Amino acid sequence: MAPRSTPKPTVSPKQTTLGPALFKSNNTSSRASAAVPCFVQKKARSAKPDASGRVQSDVLLAIQPVHLQNIAARRKNHEYRKYRLQDGVERLWLYETRGTRHDPGRAAITHIAVIPANVRHTPGAVPEEPQGIGNADFNAGLKKSKYGYPILAMYELVKPVTLQEMKSTWSLSAPMGWSYVREGMWKDRWGSVDGRDERLKQVF
Repeated sequence: MAPRSTPKPTVSPKQTTLGPALFKSNNTSSRASAAVPCFVQKKARSAKPDASGRVQSDVLLAIQPVHLQNIAARRKNHEYRKYRLQDGVERLWLYETRGTRHDPGRAAITHIAVIPANVRHTPGAVPEEPQGIGNADFNAGLKKSKYGYPILAMYELVKPVTLQEMKSTWSLSAPMGWSYVREGMWKDRWGSVDGRDERLKQVF
């Protein structure tokens, strides 16, 4: 009588395991993520108005023509202010003042600058590179301003919001300090992605 043959065990397909190499890779990735500079902007959140119709991700503030020109030309890469904007603010609507006889402005909201939602630099914290107008003085504590806002991108309004329109349509006056942007104006000039290219021209 022939001896009984022992059946061979069934071999399962090779299974991927969470071995040390994978954990090592993940740790490396985590370290790389931590090394990303703090001024890199996270994915922008959709703007939501509060109960009073203010869009809390967007603020309106005044700027002199010379400073606006320097930002547009990328000679100035931070906007400096005495006040700290709330975390979550990620767009500055820039009202260009009338300026002076030698450097006249348009007395209108002409540009929108994009800033990081949660980065508010204090003196000594602004990176040395790339260089920008006012950065060294701010870091040295020579400015009255206490907070610096990195400018990540800038858009020019195809149709600026004139002071007359601000008063008659949006019940706004020329800004002193800062204020949140009204929902109606936000929808009219920034709004949804659809058609935004017709309302705005990207400067950088």
